[in-house]
Amino acid sequence: MILLDRLRRDFPSAKRQTLKRMVQDRRVLINRVPAAKLTQIIQPTDRIVVGSPRKSPQPMLPFPIIFEDADILVIDKPAGLLTSTVPREPRPTALAAVSRYLQATAPGARVGLIHRLDRDASGLLVFSKNPAAYASLKRQFFHHTVTRIYHAIVSPAPRQDSGRIESRLVERADGTVHSTRHASKGQSAVTDYLVIKRQENLALLKVTLHTGRKHQIRAHLSESGSPVVGDMLYGGKPHSSLQLAAVELAFNHPRTQTRVSFPPGRKPTGSRRGGSPLSITSDTR
Repeated sequence: MILLDRLRRDFPSAKRQTLKRMVQDRRVLINRVPAAKLTQIIQPTDRIVVGSPRKSPQPMLPFPIIFEDADILVIDKPAGLLTSTVPREPRPTALAAVSRYLQATAPGARVGLIHRLDRDASGLLVFSKNPAAYASLKRQFFHHTVTRIYHAIVSPAPRQDSGRIESRLVERADGTVHSTRHASKGQSAVTDYLVIKRQENLALLKVTLHTGRKHQIRAHLSESGSPVVGDMLYGGKPHSSLQLAAVELAFNHPRTQTRVSFPPGRKPTGSRRGGSPLSITSDTR
């Protein structure tokens, strides 16, 4: 008897190609030794064992997953990665990576882009996994009920230890934004800041967004006289990276309506703050 005949007896509904693949995948053992080919001769006393199919490895994301359940996925986006872009864009994006990941791990999920981070900024992003979660999160962002806290290193340090910056932001043709005094132009933007630490001509700020306009933090801090370190677009001190990170994201969970908060690298909590990925070092001085 050859191995093919034995396998056809044990798996009568399997096609020859399927049986061949079982052998190629080294799932078929003859006396604990992987079979070489389907036409291999076997003896009546040989012990034939067929192992279970190997599970396909889950795709690895190029960034940490902070939290995931049936409704949402929260990631920690690295600096330099686009959140999303136009179709057929060859550059990698967080949205494309999340889409591939969910196609493999949750085929029924429908990934939804809720908000964005600038390419050169790092930190927390939430994606929805179904239409109901998408609608809930979009509604919360629209009504500005989502807590969005950033850390930024600026130079020079602001004179006041805390403050609020309010203006209407208008986008220029080159993609940058600036404040305008025309009440009929632009979009209302409100930013609060609090100095966490001062060191020489630098300061580490906690920045709270009350609106989520494009480049809002960068434009507001620059116009206040304290641009973000590494922000060459808005007059910041040169650095190898933009010293701006989204460090906390809080909203009502789409399914339970419970308030959840996501500091980077932590489990969701009610109010506990996470550590900052930014620090004033010799690299920023």
